[in-house]
Amino acid sequence: MSDDWKRSFIEKLDKVRENWVEQFEEALQDSVVPAFDELAEFLRDHGFRMSAPARDGDRRSFKFELTEETYLLMIFRFAGAGSFELRSESRVSKAEPSSECVVARLADLDQACAREFFQTALDTFVNSLCGKSAQPAEELAAV
Repeated sequence: MSDDWKRSFIEKLDKVRENWVEQFEEALQDSVVPAFDELAEFLRDHGFRMSAPARDGDRRSFKFELTEETYLLMIFRFAGAGSFELRSESRVSKAEPSSECVVARLADLDQACAREFFQTALDTFVNSLCGKSAQPAEELAAV
């Protein structure tokens, strides 16, 4: 195996990876952020504080907070090869935090999909506030 072939192969592979990351960033900007913004106006009117901290490497988080100890955090993270991971973490008062994770195809991530992820996680969060058991893993995966 020649060094030229190895170098050429790695260069091509790096370009493919860069393309995947760009597609992930575009999906976040074009689909996830608008879905978050759409929900933010409605939720602020109902007592939520919303935040979307700056990008942190290959991930982007969105926080829906009622109090410092009662919140839902959703983290979208690039998972490679045309896929992303969505982790939903919630904390309700003094209960132990809960966490769910789903991996999905980046090609499926449009604004409707992002809105559904947010709404499903928010429904699960509010159900936990009401003391109802929820099935977040099944609900999040149903996209």
